[in-house]
Amino acid sequence: MKRRHAAVLWATILLASSQAWAVKTSLWTQDSPEEFLTGDVSGVTVTSEGQVLLGAAWDSVVTHLPEVSQIWSMAHDSKGRIYFGTGDQGRIYRWTKGSPPQLLWKTGSSEIMPLVIDANDDVYAGGSPGGVVYRITARGDTSRYFDTGEQAVWSLAVGKNGTVYAGTGSRGRIYRITGPGKGSVFTETRDLNVLALAWSKDGALLAGTSSKGLLLRIEPDGTNRVIYDSGAEELRAIAVLDDGSIAVGTNRGSTGSGAGAGAGAQAGGGAPGGLGIEVTPAGGKCGVSLVEPDGSARLLMAPPCEFLFSMIPGEGRSVRFTTGNPAALFRVDASRSYGLLGATESKQLLGLLRAGKETYVSAGNAAALYWLGTGFGAQGTYISEAHDLRSVASWGEARISRSGGGEVLWSSRSGFSKTPDDGWSPWSHEVPTKEFAKIESPPARFLQYRLRFRRGPGDPPVVSTVEVAYLQRNLPPSIASVTLYGPENPYFEGGPEYRPPQISQSFPNGMKVEYSLPRAGPRPVSDASAAWARGIRSASWEAADPNGDVLRYKLFIKEDKETAWKTLADDLDDRAFSWDAESFANGTYRLKLEASDAPDNPDGTAGTTERLSAPFLIDNVPPRVENLRTTSRAGSAHGRTTVTVSGIAIDADSRIARIEYSVDGGEWKQLFPDDSIFDSPEERFHFDVPDLLPGEHAITVRASDSQRNVSVGKIIAITR
Repeated sequence: MKRRHAAVLWATILLASSQAWAVKTSLWTQDSPEEFLTGDVSGVTVTSEGQVLLGAAWDSVVTHLPEVSQIWSMAHDSKGRIYFGTGDQGRIYRWTKGSPPQLLWKTGSSEIMPLVIDANDDVYAGGSPGGVVYRITARGDTSRYFDTGEQAVWSLAVGKNGTVYAGTGSRGRIYRITGPGKGSVFTETRDLNVLALAWSKDGALLAGTSSKGLLLRIEPDGTNRVIYDSGAEELRAIAVLDDGSIAVGTNRGSTGSGAGAGAGAQAGGGAPGGLGIEVTPAGGKCGVSLVEPDGSARLLMAPPCEFLFSMIPGEGRSVRFTTGNPAALFRVDASRSYGLLGATESKQLLGLLRAGKETYVSAGNAAALYWLGTGFGAQGTYISEAHDLRSVASWGEARISRSGGGEVLWSSRSGFSKTPDDGWSPWSHEVPTKEFAKIESPPARFLQYRLRFRRGPGDPPVVSTVEVAYLQRNLPPSIASVTLYGPENPYFEGGPEYRPPQISQSFPNGMKVEYSLPRAGPRPVSDASAAWARGIRSASWEAADPNGDVLRYKLFIKEDKETAWKTLADDLDDRAFSWDAESFANGTYRLKLEASDAPDNPDGTAGTTERLSAPFLIDNVPPRVENLRTTSRAGSAHGRTTVTVSGIAIDADSRIARIEYSVDGGEWKQLFPDDSIFDSPEERFHFDVPDLLPGEHAITVRASDSQRNVSVGKIIAITR
């Protein structure tokens, strides 16, 4: 959902005299299919062009079937009567317009998943578990037509000669059934379940499988080949279009074909407050692909529904398909133009049936049968999601961009819970929309609007944009953390240039010497060579504003023994600051950060927040190297002497972090204290300088504290 901030001339000024409200008008904008698809629809369509318009009329024609959870499948006979199979009781019903449904048979199976009717109006149904094909003749006679011996019958198809084909699981076999009790294995699919069967334009049998998600073509002799590998777990639905192309519906998860139909169908539920649908090119849990006659295939649509259940051809090169969790009916065509045609309170829309010019949709949890009319209905309703403004807000006006005839009525309600309940305000009075509509709901954190479409002369009404202007109650910023970085954090050569790449020095005699610093790439600066960096202290912080306001920062500093805060920096817009701490005396300090949303709020209404840092040490005094002493003994070579040097490194405030020595200006060599660990402000040390030649030797000891302050001590050793 987009959240745009703008200074809008058309917004009504709300509570301008109150100091509790922000000064910046914000917009909640819906103008794309992804945004509109988060709402609930009834009798309206949401298109891939980001339009909401009147759709076909919906009517529930069958509801409240006792002990029935799902209506899985439907078929119609030559008289226009609708037959449907159900779960969890495995019943077969017949429904005629204007009459209640008639129970024809309690089969004994738990689920009647597929159901087809042949040219003689005989009804065939597949049961699971049990793998039985049932038949109800046109005269009403019932029989167990054929027992496959498999766990389940997932799909059925009737050939032109009346032969029945049954797709089964869990050995992935298709049976050809020629009469009562007469049948055999027609083909082995080399997969677990055959979930869908259909006839191609040239008369070949098509099959969709799980768990490999394959589309197979089966020739009359039973040989089969893969014509499309979906990459999904299930290829659940097949629709053959007039031009011979094949649309398929897939699921990345199982709808329950592996472990019983009811389990998958009943899992989960729709997102509260709306469909929560975001249509993406790829990556959803279910999808629709198109396989062209030349074998090429492409994804048309992948809404992130939990399951796709059924599919039928639509007008031209389009299909309609049903989904579960959320329960929705979609349309998509070969150009990837799509529309949400409807949604229900049931958790799944399971079956689709085209009966002449009419379309029927079946549902599960709760079981229902819906009639879908042709053309545009007389009226419909769109209800937005319950939009979270993140804080209490007051409303301006809504701008509705619409076209077409008829009328669109606006109303709204508001509340303080994510899901609308009795604690919300009632729906406001409906007002006709021209370009603007006044929002009459009381201030709250959540807002929901309703658009009621009514058809009139000419084209149906179309809404393409809804913008809601609001003012949030101004909330103070929040500071999550203030972090200090001192000289113990290593500096690097390269990257930001803290010192020039070349320096020069002039002497009184006119000579000038230039020094070039090494450029061997970023490397840590040694403790001893980082004198230029020892005084640098840096702080960074994480802060945010719940209203999305621009923030400004002030930084203060105080030593623990002081009583007044001193300003270190003012009017900062970055979330980091560095300063030279060498002008501060040794001691333990804290920073105080103040964040303000004043740039987006007038004087007297801005919110501020403060946060203290952890204590940190400033130490600009180097350690001392004291009590240097030497003792001598014979070296390992004739005429050589080994000298042992001992001493102590002491610092007033920091721990000693490093001790090194050099002999006669040579290379620095690191050594450890006597207790082997640098953990205190006082460290004793000793070391051997082996095999010195006779003469005078300058032995230099360098000590560094944890703040990178450095001092040097020297002792002269004379060997003979």
